[in-house]
Amino acid sequence: MRWHDLLSFRTPVDRLSRAVRDAQLESLLKLVPATVGVQIVTAAILVATVRDSVPNFQLGLWLGSIMLICFFRGVRAVRLRHEPAYAAKHPAKASYVCMAVAALALLWMVVPLFWFDEFTPEAQVVTCVIFAAMLCGGSITLISLPQAALTHIVIYMVSCAFLTLSFSGTQLFLLSLMYGGILTSNVLGTARQFIAHTRDRIELREQGEIIKLLREFEASGSGGLWELDAERRFVKMSPELLEAINQSEETVVGLHFKRLLDPDGQISAISTGMRTLFDDIDNSLPFRDRAVPSVDRQRWWALSGKPIFDPSGQFVGYRGVASDITDSRLSGDDAVRAARTDPLTGLANRLLVRELLEEAAMSQWEGKAECALLLVDLDRFKMVNDTLGHAIGDQLLIEVARRLELTVGDGGRVGRIGGDEFAIVWTKSSDRLSLADISNRINADLSRSFSIGAATMHIGATIGIAVSPANGQREEQLMRNADLALYRAKEAGRGGFAFFEHYMFQQAEDHRLLEQDVREALNNNALTLAYQPIVDAQSGAVVGREALLRWRHPVRGDISPDQFIPVIEDAGLIHQIGDWVIREACAEAAGWEKPLRIAVNISAAQLGGAGLAKTVLGALAATRLSPNRLELEVTENVFLGDDAATLASLERLRSLGVRLVLDDFGQGYSSFGYLSRAHFSKIKIDQSFVRGAADGAKECIAIVNAILALASGLAVETTAEGVETERQAQVMRRLGCTQLQGYHFGRPVPPAAIDHDPDDDGVRRIA
Repeated sequence: MRWHDLLSFRTPVDRLSRAVRDAQLESLLKLVPATVGVQIVTAAILVATVRDSVPNFQLGLWLGSIMLICFFRGVRAVRLRHEPAYAAKHPAKASYVCMAVAALALLWMVVPLFWFDEFTPEAQVVTCVIFAAMLCGGSITLISLPQAALTHIVIYMVSCAFLTLSFSGTQLFLLSLMYGGILTSNVLGTARQFIAHTRDRIELREQGEIIKLLREFEASGSGGLWELDAERRFVKMSPELLEAINQSEETVVGLHFKRLLDPDGQISAISTGMRTLFDDIDNSLPFRDRAVPSVDRQRWWALSGKPIFDPSGQFVGYRGVASDITDSRLSGDDAVRAARTDPLTGLANRLLVRELLEEAAMSQWEGKAECALLLVDLDRFKMVNDTLGHAIGDQLLIEVARRLELTVGDGGRVGRIGGDEFAIVWTKSSDRLSLADISNRINADLSRSFSIGAATMHIGATIGIAVSPANGQREEQLMRNADLALYRAKEAGRGGFAFFEHYMFQQAEDHRLLEQDVREALNNNALTLAYQPIVDAQSGAVVGREALLRWRHPVRGDISPDQFIPVIEDAGLIHQIGDWVIREACAEAAGWEKPLRIAVNISAAQLGGAGLAKTVLGALAATRLSPNRLELEVTENVFLGDDAATLASLERLRSLGVRLVLDDFGQGYSSFGYLSRAHFSKIKIDQSFVRGAADGAKECIAIVNAILALASGLAVETTAEGVETERQAQVMRRLGCTQLQGYHFGRPVPPAAIDHDPDDDGVRRIA
């Protein structure tokens, strides 16, 4: 060890030397309470010995100064050892320790310089003994920090020199100098041994941690080790790793990790793995097998690392391993490739698809190749699993994977990213004509029958396509946009394909923001109910009201239910909001002066299970509303799913005594069969037929007459919806509708605006 390093006051730069310096200071701090106690006791003994020789004021000032310095030094030592926050804000430093040692030593120098000649012979002997003991004892206690020990020795040697010269003894002076030299040599030698032992101990502990790290990351055959300091700069890299990346230690040590891994910021602009790695290191988080491309894009590295913290919990750096996985991730039988392979089909899994997509995007970005992502979703695969079992389903997936690989050929790489969804990273010509051609070929190949054992199956595929860079350069952008295109292709009808268009993302983003606003509105009770009157067709008397959900957005204003109801259903909030609507509507109707009926719309999603029946029963019990006053309106699309389950749910509701109403009849899935089985109490004629019949459209008049005849035969009421003019009302009365509803009789209004007229017994008449 160089003398400069041994005696330097500056904080070491490298992490190991800093750890050694911390150990030196920690060893010294442990002794501070004892040393300051000895200082105070020794000073008090001296004062008691010479109190008759020196003015009491001077002695008191001197003793008080020593006690004050000792007190603050002791308190600081205790706080440094037991208060991490204080230690982090005001760390111990060699220079601070030396200043405190020098201040105390200089105070002791006052004794030989100003007072010693006034002492009695006995007091002088005691003083010499005290100084000899302080010189020797102080040097021993400060030996772990040679800078402080030498500061102590030098100042005390000056004091001892004055003491020996006061006796006019040259021999004693020379003897004290010789003793000081021997003491200095011994202190420096012992300090070197302490530092060397501390360094060896720290290195041995670090080697043990490295072995543990290698075992933990299962990386005994890794490309090498690396280490960062608290500023995320490299402080160490193993020779084998330096050789693998073709760098020298001089160029790497001191370099920020981002400057080495991605000097131009180009890789992180595309690679999800690189961005995630940067986030982990910036936030001092552990990571494992984070796969990132090399700077030249020719190699792939798997990085694993753990943050290092000192005993006080302060972050001091990173230690980790790196492995070259370029070849092993695509071939071989090791764990690296296994982590990137779908175990069922042998195709690339989601992780490898991401990496391949990043590779293709980077190559495309450099102008070396074209790139597109095709997401392939199998049609009718669930039916195979449900009817033939998962074993046949798995065999079908294996056969689908084989056909996809044959169809794609060397044009790209096929992967399975989950369930019955496959991904194709296409690296050939990526113009729309070429991508449409490969999509048609995939659809044709997967539409051919599959024979597995004795079973013959027919499925198909729907494909979503995103092209780089037009639809994004990053892997997550391409994956998201291809998924949006797939969703749109499914909406258009299965068995086709769709290219991503920007409006798809805009619609998805609007949907997401609207869902976020709906959740906020629900939490803030911003959703309200409005009530629209339903009148008797002949008398015009109000016979009931329909509860309609309303939402006034603070920015967008009033939002149509056609916009936010689908969002509520997609977000899974329909049960929560639907239950609230039922309870709120029942509570409102229970407070009306006359027993008018209250109609509430329910969706197909609410009919699953017995939850809706429990909600209705609870609302009726809580409000004491008569069950026959509650009408639950359902549309025809509730019968598109499991008819048996739907009918069972409707029967549970009907058994409670509530009335079931079929809403928007004739608009969609019209079937006479379920009308009798569901036992509806009322049919509501869709407003499109009402308007058409009023305008004289023969087909609409025929449909309305058919509905009315059917209702008459089943002995159920009918309500004409969307009546906006007197002519429409007259036509519906003449045709035989029993009830009318629409803006002509009143718009939906909040509860406070409902017209209650006591003169007509709570019934509103329409002129």
